[in-house]
Amino acid sequence: MEVFERIIKKATKPCVCMLTVLVIKVSSIVPLTIIKGAGHEFIPLPEGENATVADFHSIRTKTTDSPAHFTSGFYKIVAGPSRPAHYTFEETKYVLSGQIDILDEATGITHHLVPGDFAFFHVGSKVQFSTKSEGLAFYAATRPVRVAHPNLQGREEDVKSKL
Repeated sequence: MEVFERIIKKATKPCVCMLTVLVIKVSSIVPLTIIKGAGHEFIPLPEGENATVADFHSIRTKTTDSPAHFTSGFYKIVAGPSRPAHYTFEETKYVLSGQIDILDEATGITHHLVPGDFAFFHVGSKVQFSTKSEGLAFYAATRPVRVAHPNLQGREEDVKSKL
């Protein structure tokens, strides 16, 4: 930063000074990551399974307080046996279609989530997922990739700055 302050002080024309400040501000902006076609319709269920996750993006956060992994994707379930999960990370699920039933083993309560419903799973949550039909949810979790979305290879846009 001192280098830029010296450049600004040496600048004799106001436009050069303003341009220098603009360059400093623009260079600190980070571009978005865009993934084309990250749709749920491209997620096959593994042979013999009635539920799966499809992670489509994961990063190691740059949060200075406590960096962590941040992963997002889709959860898909169809009728079949219940699917147990014991959480060692935080996760949120937002139901997009169908119904997802979640038995909270801490309370014994089964929650019936439908489109528009949201659930938050804490570290230590123990649940069982099931459905009588099928369900689809978007999730975000504080863990690295476990099961990569099988059909997203090469779909990240190559972003080049227009500045």
